Amino acid sequence: MGFSIYYRSTRPVATAEADTIRRAARTANAGRTWLGCEPVHFFAGEGDGYLFGGSKPNFQPHPDDVVAATRSGLPDGTTRDLLEVLCVLSRDHGVDWKLSHDHDPHIGYIRGGECDGSVLDQIEAFADLGDILGELGLEQETEAFDLPPPPDHRAERKSDEDEDDPPSILQFRPRGT
Repeated sequence: MGFSIYYRSTRPVATAEADTIRRAARTANAGRTWLGCEPVHFFAGEGDGYLFGGSKPNFQPHPDDVVAATRSGLPDGTTRDLLEVLCVLSRDHGVDWKLSHDHDPHIGYIRGGECDGSVLDQIEAFADLGDILGELGLEQETEAFDLPPPPDHRAERKSDEDEDDPPSILQFRPRGT
């Protein structure tokens, strides 16, 4: 199950302007691994002239992706960075954004390169959630390595009495009875 943050221009933009903003977004996205969140990305034209895009936060990245991102030496792209890119696009290209997510059709705006407080609050909460889950995941992995290995039950021999006992099985009634 996915969760996405959506952004839509508050006004229609001409095709040439949309292309310029898309190129600027790709440039602004560069230099990050975007492990914590997908970068700013605009969907194919909706036909109404508005720029519309979405990005999924990644609250629990796969361990192999974490290793690859760490090896790259680049900073992570998070939901905070997503907002930063949208603010830069707003400021540099004169386009404002309406933001939403899967559970709220309106969390606020970015206008003139500045975020509404409500947007900041919700995005910060998502960023903090990712940080918390990441820390919990690391602690759980560390704790798992500290546990003693499970006992090897194959090495244990059952007594003659136990060998004749059937295995413990929970019996279920057939359906409809």
